[in-house]
Amino acid sequence: MGKNLHILLLIWIALISTFSFAQSASKIKDAYGRTVILHGLNTSSSAKGEGTEHSDHQPWIKASDVEREYHSFGFNAVRYLIFWGAIEPEKDKYDEAYLAKVKERVEWYTSRKMYVIFDMHQDVYGYGVGGNGAPVWASSYSKTKNLVPDKWPWWMQNMEPTVVKSYVQFFKYKKKKELQDHYIKAWLKVVNMFKDNPYVIGYDLMNEPHGGKLVKTLAGGFERKWLSAMYKRLIPAIRKEDTSRYIFFEPRSFGVNFGMKSHLPIVKDTIVNKLVYAPHCYLTFVDVGGDYKKKHENNLKKWFKYREQETAKHQSGLLLGEFGLSPGKKDFDKYLNAIFSRLDEAQGSWTYWSSDLGGWGPLNGDRSPSPILNELLRIYPQAVAGELLSYTYEPSAHKFTMHMMSDTTIHAPTIISIPLQKYSAFPVVKITSESPFEMDKDSKNNTLVLTVKEHRKLVDIEIAIP
Repeated sequence: MGKNLHILLLIWIALISTFSFAQSASKIKDAYGRTVILHGLNTSSSAKGEGTEHSDHQPWIKASDVEREYHSFGFNAVRYLIFWGAIEPEKDKYDEAYLAKVKERVEWYTSRKMYVIFDMHQDVYGYGVGGNGAPVWASSYSKTKNLVPDKWPWWMQNMEPTVVKSYVQFFKYKKKKELQDHYIKAWLKVVNMFKDNPYVIGYDLMNEPHGGKLVKTLAGGFERKWLSAMYKRLIPAIRKEDTSRYIFFEPRSFGVNFGMKSHLPIVKDTIVNKLVYAPHCYLTFVDVGGDYKKKHENNLKKWFKYREQETAKHQSGLLLGEFGLSPGKKDFDKYLNAIFSRLDEAQGSWTYWSSDLGGWGPLNGDRSPSPILNELLRIYPQAVAGELLSYTYEPSAHKFTMHMMSDTTIHAPTIISIPLQKYSAFPVVKITSESPFEMDKDSKNNTLVLTVKEHRKLVDIEIAIP
């Protein structure tokens, strides 16, 4: 009876998975064909500024920090911020020294077999209007005294007239075609430098796109016309140079971040199954000062409901590119774990905002762990050699379960991360499999390595910390 119940359970999981969020969308795959789940950080907000110690637009990290993320924290990815204004500070003049420094730091990750997602970052359009991203020359409007009070959330600066005009002239395209053309050329500089690095997994086309005019943005006109058109120019340009990496694309930020629907039409690519939808989650009034409360639970459900629909529409993978909360806020841990549980259900990847020391970051100013870090350290499947049916991690119980179907045409093992920082002792592992298998504990990389011998066999994995 026990065996029959087990088989029925796995059949039920397989049937449910057929209609799930995860199964309705493409999944991120590695060079072997394994399903990949990415966990990591955004690196980093510190690289945004001019006139600071990071005026070279490089993050605060050292190689030892990357080693710690990989070995102790169990992260296998980074969303690495780059800036158009740093790549092309003067029109038609590219800063090769900046790109060389980016390459040096990227190799800290890729030499450890961590995946890098390049994020062409912008906030409040660019440097010419008090934001970051676009170069000064890409704005025709000189910076004026702010009209938005400093005490308002920073993103309200998008309402400044000079910022609105700058966004409009970039996205409208007809009158200022050269702006998008230069943006595309800046991207191609990056693509051609990194397209042969197998652990550069993809390109996030633009951080938090915004249409300038709020009514047009919220009503859907910006996404339907301007943003969609920009993607239709940029994606084919990248594909002429690189047909292997993933394209990560975002909906509009204003509204969608808070939990509204996106109006972005289906994004198309010339390469099949190489698109990843990469929205951000900053629930209204949670990230700007409020605690996570009971009333926000429904808002989070709504956010995920819309993202489920949109990911299915685009037939893409899913990366939650940004999310976070101050550890000083009540129930910040419940908020993060509510997000993580839904992402696990969706088999989605994530990059937390951000790696910066202090604030929302997982480390304090002296690099000691902040309360955030404990929530980010999770047991998860980094790579699955077969069909990943489902997985869950219960942090309070220190328990992980996973169901998969083996695929012996994939000549690489299944890898499950066990973060050393959180679990210094290796856990108890129980595997129920229809096939013979080999299991190894990789103490160097703090992972469980599983090889299943027979094709299309159900495997049930349970990991528990004593």
